[in-house]
Amino acid sequence: MEFLVFISYVFFSFLLFLFLNFFTKKFHLTKIEYVLFTNIFLVFLAGIASYFRFSIFCDDLFIIVVFEFLIRMVCTTYLLEKDFFAKEEGVLQLYLCNVVVAYLLNQLIIRQVDMVFLDAEQLKFLLWVFIILFFYNFFYKKKELSLTKEAISKRLELSDKKQYIITQYAKMKQKYGKNIHVKDDMRFLIYALMIYENYKRPSIFRQIDYFRYQFDHIPKKQGIMQVDSKKILSDVESIEFIEKKFEKSQEKKKTKKNVINSSSLLKNIGKNKEEIVQIEKVYQYLKEFSEL
Repeated sequence: MEFLVFISYVFFSFLLFLFLNFFTKKFHLTKIEYVLFTNIFLVFLAGIASYFRFSIFCDDLFIIVVFEFLIRMVCTTYLLEKDFFAKEEGVLQLYLCNVVVAYLLNQLIIRQVDMVFLDAEQLKFLLWVFIILFFYNFFYKKKELSLTKEAISKRLELSDKKQYIITQYAKMKQKYGKNIHVKDDMRFLIYALMIYENYKRPSIFRQIDYFRYQFDHIPKKQGIMQVDSKKILSDVESIEFIEKKFEKSQEKKKTKKNVINSSSLLKNIGKNKEEIVQIEKVYQYLKEFSEL
């Protein structure tokens, strides 16, 4: 019997290896999702084993994750010829964490119950939880979609709203003026980009992005300047980042420091033609306003 259990552990470790490879490749799993999918796989196996009264299989179920770890290490090292223990990748810590979580799940939960699958009463409770989460997600998505459409509508009209632009300029200048160190026209371009990005992605959306990042760690545009970043940036940090990008691009030009090519600078930070046109209109409004 013990030999049969051992063989089954080896067999399911290969299945887990293939299962994780498929989901990681198709859905680009984060580290947390990787650990969760691994342990969901174990719970599903434990549920089937407990249903058929094969309780001995559940006693050391975490060994499947240990075997999967060894299989992945061998494949990475000898088949893919990569350094499995490379510190910068952080994979070793991930897999060790996966084994620890699987062990705790096995010892503290799976081994302590006779039946892993839910009974009728538990399923009833779970059904209502699912219904509540479904409605929450449904209305949340609808609200976000509505806000997105409103933001897009506003963005298309931005270049015609001179009064709004000037009002926002005054607010941004009061709030972030001390954090902007560039001078002359480049300073106006920073404000123009700030007003445009804040209009396109208001503060409420940025707060949602910050909240989501705490859980999924998926890189998103950060800060009021909407900078592509793998870490969270505050509004001030995003302004400083764009300043440095502009200054670095300007240093490569042979023109005077106070003479800028706004289209070139915006293109260098990844703006497309439509965005450049919108931002440059705001930029011109700000320059005209400063000359009054």
